[in-house]
Amino acid sequence: MIELRELHSLQDQFHARMIFDTVWPAMNETQVTANMLQALVHSGSYLVGIFDGAKIVGASFAFPSIEPEIHLHSHMTAFIATHRDQGLGTMLKMHQWQWAKERGYSSITWTFDPLVRRNARLNILKLGADLIEYHPNFYGNMADELNMGDESDRILVRWDTSGLKPAPRIECADAPYDAELIALPEEIIELRRSEPERSNRYRLEVREAFLTAFAAKKKVTGFSANNEYVLE
Repeated sequence: MIELRELHSLQDQFHARMIFDTVWPAMNETQVTANMLQALVHSGSYLVGIFDGAKIVGASFAFPSIEPEIHLHSHMTAFIATHRDQGLGTMLKMHQWQWAKERGYSSITWTFDPLVRRNARLNILKLGADLIEYHPNFYGNMADELNMGDESDRILVRWDTSGLKPAPRIECADAPYDAELIALPEEIIELRRSEPERSNRYRLEVREAFLTAFAAKKKVTGFSANNEYVLE
C-alpha cells in the first residue's frame, strides 16, 4: 500500500536523506546534511516521504522563498529505481500543491533539466505548470553520478496555487503552423554515459534555442507527442 506522509523526526529525515543520496550518489558527500535538514523542517519547510508498506521509496524537499513573491521552492524530489514511472511523482506533486495552497503560498517553483523528457512531460502536461526561465549551468559542475560530466542547465518552473485545482494540458498532436518546436533527444541520462560528446551537442542546441525563444518573448504552451517543446 502506497502512503505519503510528512517527515518530522530525525529518523524519518534520515530515510529521506538516504533516498536523495541513493538517487544522486556523490563520493564522500551527502546531498543535504542532517543538521541543515532538521533546521529547515523545524522552521516550516516541506519534507515528505512516499512509502510502499514500511519502506520509503521516494521523498521531496521544499522551502519557503520570497522572490519575486512568497512561494514554496521545491528543491529535491526523488524515487528509487523500482518506483519510477508509476504515477507517484504526480501524486507527490499534487500533495505539495495542496500543502502550499493551505499555507498561503502563491505558487510553487522548481527547476529541472530541460533534456529529461519525462520531467518535461510531467511538468507541462500532467501538472500544467509554466516554464518561465532558462538558466545555463545553473548549479555549476555537479559531482553526483547522474550529472557528472555535463553542464547543469535548468529551466525554472512556476506552478500557480491560486485556483481550485491544477489545470493539466493535453498533449499537442498538431502544433500551430507558426509555433517553434524544440526537439529532445532519446534518454539523456544514458546518452550522457555512452556518448558524452553527442549529449553535449544536444545540450548546447537546446540551450541556444531556448535562450533565443525566451529573448523573443515566446512561451512554452505545450509538449508534443514527438517529445518537442511547443513555443508560441
